[in-house]
Amino acid sequence: MKRFSLLLALVCVCAGSVSVDTYASTTDNEKQIARHSVSKKKMLERLLKYISVESWSIYAEGDGKVWTMTDGQVQMAAMLAEDAKALGAEVYVSPDNYVYVTVPSNLDYDVPVVGISCHLDYSCEAPYQGIKPSVTEYKGGDLKLSEDIVLSPSSDYGKDLNGLIGKTLIHSDGTTLLGGDCKNGCAVAMSVLETLMTSDMKHGEVQFVWCPNEDIGLSAERIDNKRFCPEIYYDIDGEGGSEASISNFTAREFYLTFHGKDAHPSDAKALQMGDALAAAAEFVAAIPIDCRPEHSEGEQGYMQAYGFDKLSKIDWAVKLRIRYFDKADGEKYDAIVQQALADVRRDHPNVGIEITTDEIRYDNVALTMHPECINTLKKAAARFDKVLDLKSNRGGTTASMMVAKGLRGGMLVFSGQHVPHTVYEYSVLEEVMDAYKLMLYAIDEVSQLK
Repeated sequence: MKRFSLLLALVCVCAGSVSVDTYASTTDNEKQIARHSVSKKKMLERLLKYISVESWSIYAEGDGKVWTMTDGQVQMAAMLAEDAKALGAEVYVSPDNYVYVTVPSNLDYDVPVVGISCHLDYSCEAPYQGIKPSVTEYKGGDLKLSEDIVLSPSSDYGKDLNGLIGKTLIHSDGTTLLGGDCKNGCAVAMSVLETLMTSDMKHGEVQFVWCPNEDIGLSAERIDNKRFCPEIYYDIDGEGGSEASISNFTAREFYLTFHGKDAHPSDAKALQMGDALAAAAEFVAAIPIDCRPEHSEGEQGYMQAYGFDKLSKIDWAVKLRIRYFDKADGEKYDAIVQQALADVRRDHPNVGIEITTDEIRYDNVALTMHPECINTLKKAAARFDKVLDLKSNRGGTTASMMVAKGLRGGMLVFSGQHVPHTVYEYSVLEEVMDAYKLMLYAIDEVSQLK
């Protein structure tokens, strides 16, 4: 009965009329959430406003950690800061264009600090300029992106459409991506901030951060972990309308250099030639076939040598990535690397071998996640009959990158984005609204953790 009353209240607010009697059986915070909820119309306007800023991130030459900043990202950070200030929030924009907001607790007792993150950039892996968003009330069948381009529900990219009849879809014209990854998250986070700032909702401390350069893997690279250091943490950047990630790969990256010694092959033995290319190739060949990614699924890890770099006439390097969920797998892969290096050193005594990079790029959030993080989200979802699809993520997220920087693990939460990083990308407004409600209820649930 309580859920029905709350849903009725939300409907009434969106319709523009509500009576005090509607809230008779709800808690004070439920009343505040219902009275001060952002409408679908406002959410759509906010989302389209953010999509209009072409804030792609772009890779730079180097070791994969070169910090680049496009003008669109700078513009997006400024827009988010302006919107947050207009709501009355205190905002800090770092020199690297991270946007931080902290809403202080208004409780008289301590509860865990909640953190909400998303990223302000979008991918450069598909055509990313000249985005023309359209809004379609989807009635089934092919989704018409433009006069000449349709997305079919029978295709791999369009398969989610079968469950979205009657929903409001935002999409591009099929020649560029949309940018819903992660403009959806930006709109959700700003809407949560709006409700906190304009209502009398009781809550603990809530920290927000909008991060640049996520789509090139650097969203936590320059994080200020004094300004953003939550205990219960949610990253609003997941796909679909129900998925939430409870664990992910640990990502270990190696860069191994093989230094050769030049000599003419005719006198190779006498001059102690060191063949760095042969040594590097032997190292790569030592990776067991059953440890390779094409033999990995679910929560199985893998090892992959994914590139050779020619450093000079005689020097070569190998790029190696290792992924695993279980620490025991990580230890097994490390043992394989060490044994392979020992064997190569034995077989190629004239080649100098150096591990120039060995680091954790992102880590499994499950290892450090707050014990109430998952349960809080499940209880929040139950309050509006949302069924969460809890998954393990075979990849990395902003939350997992934060873990590698010493912060607590957090959950990747859906944001209504579909087929991101492609020209068929689209967003579902109703799922964006669900992510927004889920975060508000999660903050409310945390406020009750006395």
